[in-house]
Amino acid sequence: MTVVTPLRYGLNEADGTIDGTIGGRLLACDPPGGARVVEAFGDVVTADHVAVLVPGNGHHLGNYFTSTEAHSPRSRGQLLLRTMQEIAPESRSAVVVWLGYHSPPEWYNAITNGPAYAGARDLAALTHYLPRAAHLTLVGHSYGSTVAGLALASARAEDCVALGSPGMGVVHRSELGSRTRLWAAYGETDRIRLVPQVRLGRLGLGRGPLHPELGATRFGTGDIPGHCGYYTEGSESLLNIARIALGRYDEVTNASGPTRRRSSLTTSARPTELEAAA
Repeated sequence: MTVVTPLRYGLNEADGTIDGTIGGRLLACDPPGGARVVEAFGDVVTADHVAVLVPGNGHHLGNYFTSTEAHSPRSRGQLLLRTMQEIAPESRSAVVVWLGYHSPPEWYNAITNGPAYAGARDLAALTHYLPRAAHLTLVGHSYGSTVAGLALASARAEDCVALGSPGMGVVHRSELGSRTRLWAAYGETDRIRLVPQVRLGRLGLGRGPLHPELGATRFGTGDIPGHCGYYTEGSESLLNIARIALGRYDEVTNASGPTRRRSSLTTSARPTELEAAA
């Protein structure tokens, strides 16, 4: 069994500019040849609101800085920060892209929850490293939502957003802790919903966030493509993610309009359209 060294978080300068876009600062990074990297966009030290993005399978240090595609974790982090700033220019916002685990290389490797369990502790540790005064939101996409779900038992987060989740890693609501509101989104053409939501030891990714036992609040996505469209620029999905991260719950929409936030805190056939990098 490979021993995974816990991440050590710190604020280090990084050349985070791609084609003039928002630059970032490294919070943690494996040596060359490693897999993990954690980067912050915006000033996390003074931020009122911090969103932590947890990517799904297919991402690692080797392609993190070189990929400039719209679905890359860096591009998503930069876009979410811009969207938060446009919605609430009076607030201080920051986004952390947390690729702090060994994500499964392909979607068919993601039937086991081992990588999610291994990364959950480091993700939870990050939430306690970030300033306690900030409103903190975890945003997990695909397998990243499994990591986020497993981290919630010991993480500090006001909100957790699950995007195209194959399962939150848990079976019972009590496994999610008691401090976090749970939100979920599934695009109309996202076939991730066809994945069996079970957990048998290290196999399976647990129940989906919309299972009655977990009780997430579902929000609208609009017309987004497939499994990787949740961060589409200008989409209802992206706007809702930003609204939740800013604590603007009354502005979050479902399929038919504004939706009310739950009053209580939640602890609440093969997917052919899954891209290689979710």
